[in-house]
Amino acid sequence: MLDAPVPPHSVEAEQAVLGGLLIDPVAWDNVADVITQDDFYRPDHQLIFAAIGTLAGEGKPCDVVTVSQHLERTGKLEPAGGLAYLSSVARDTPTAANVRAYADIVRERSLLRQLIRAGTDIAAAVFNNDGE
Repeated sequence: MLDAPVPPHSVEAEQAVLGGLLIDPVAWDNVADVITQDDFYRPDHQLIFAAIGTLAGEGKPCDVVTVSQHLERTGKLEPAGGLAYLSSVARDTPTAANVRAYADIVRERSLLRQLIRAGTDIAAAVFNNDGE
């Protein structure tokens, strides 16, 4: 039995975006107009990005401590990977200088997944057409 192909994504780029946002207070301004939480492939990354977006929108600092506290208050810390995962994402990000380039990669892969979904939907509609 063949495994289904994995949709396009880059865990490394997603982690680099999140890490950049956690270590650089102005990084949000570089990515907020490029990606949304739905552009992230991994659900835990979607939760982390949404938490950062909420805090940034409220003018609050976004770092490992504040984001983990926000996730804990909303009951999403464990589904987001926990404090240890947040810490590792921030620690393993060498610089936030390239956060925009990483966000572009995340967005590009998201667009490819959207194209795959659209193509699949079109194919399903054609196969389900009763000749009308």
